[in-house]
Amino acid sequence: MTDPMTDRVTLETPETDVTAQPDTAVVPLRRNMDFIRLWVGAGISRFGTTVSVVAYPMLVLWQTGSATATGSVGFAGALPNLLVQLPAGALVDRWDRRRVLMWCDGLRLLAFTAVGVAAFAGRVWVPLVMAAAFIEGTLGIFYQRAEQAAVRRVVPDTQLPAALAQNQARGAAIGLLGQPLSGLLFTVIRWLPFAFTAVANAVALLCLVLIRRDLSVARTEPPARLHVEIKDGIAWLWRRPFLRIMTAVFAGSNLAFQVLGLTLMVLIKDNGGSPAVLGLVSAVAGIGALLGAVAASWWSARFSLYTTAVLGHLVWLVLMPALTVLTSPVAIALVATGIMFVASLFNVTGNVYMARTTPDELQGRVTGTSAFLTSGANALGSLLGGYALAHLGAVRTGAAIGALVLLLTVTVVFSPAVRAESRGAEDAAR
Repeated sequence: MTDPMTDRVTLETPETDVTAQPDTAVVPLRRNMDFIRLWVGAGISRFGTTVSVVAYPMLVLWQTGSATATGSVGFAGALPNLLVQLPAGALVDRWDRRRVLMWCDGLRLLAFTAVGVAAFAGRVWVPLVMAAAFIEGTLGIFYQRAEQAAVRRVVPDTQLPAALAQNQARGAAIGLLGQPLSGLLFTVIRWLPFAFTAVANAVALLCLVLIRRDLSVARTEPPARLHVEIKDGIAWLWRRPFLRIMTAVFAGSNLAFQVLGLTLMVLIKDNGGSPAVLGLVSAVAGIGALLGAVAASWWSARFSLYTTAVLGHLVWLVLMPALTVLTSPVAIALVATGIMFVASLFNVTGNVYMARTTPDELQGRVTGTSAFLTSGANALGSLLGGYALAHLGAVRTGAAIGALVLLLTVTVVFSPAVRAESRGAEDAAR
């Protein structure tokens, strides 16, 4: 989840020294070539994947005209979030993380090439696209777990906030550019997004090959059975009340976000807005996410996760319900920008804290457990959001979002475990 105030506070768990780095020279990130290769390679890979993932449903819809088939492809791509997160985390903790990243890029290249060839030949077979979407979703989870753990191996502890802030900024920029580029390439030639992604994965693979630092996990004992290792990751997280509560809070925030996103679509449509207006609002909100990521390094070096969570939820408590009663696209875009700015601060501070407090050999399993819970919240949010909008309407759904955010805010402010962690951080600063 989060990070501390690097120069004043350390929120590490007292029983484990997890900040030791494998002889990483303290040089600026811009001169840390292994970090640059990892950052660029993972960024190119993610950008290419975003382009094709957006193109999957467009390809099926335009080729078959079937909304059912299009929905099936979306389901196949999302299914790994529930099936793969936990085992992926355990396996990433067993394997050399650079090899995991390289295998993921190589196999993705084959999957995207297969879909691209089918589109080029004009013979789009829906089961093939579903299989490719499922494979990409699965490999994407392995890739995320491995990259997140690998960052800690290529940068020193003092640079984790800056490194993870750069990753967050990269993701926000990819979100801004990937979807419109996919639509543009698809409009030109239907197989072009998949060709673009195949080339991107090849370039990303080359970047990973050039990383010289050892990204493997130093284990003192042979791995146990897979289900036992998964249980170890869950147990480690569960035994730490602060992390347990903050994971639940972040999952609740994700649920609110899913409901809010559906509500926003309905409000724009009901007020006469077009898909283009929705796209513009999303783009402006994406700028807010990018700005939040840029500010996150400075912020996380000065404020603890506790402070970030309290202030962030107070801001959300005002902005989220307000978003559901606005009618002007400009006002909606500005409020959404503020919401996404705070979300980026949360993501960076949370990831830094998790990276610093989790032992290296448990990085994949703990982050996988957290991702599994938040992915489940996303799925639940989609179901609840659709039901609430159909039966309560947008305004009452907005009130329900406000009630949920109020509950999360009260939990953060008054939870004894969260407040104890904050006091511990202040004592460490003194």
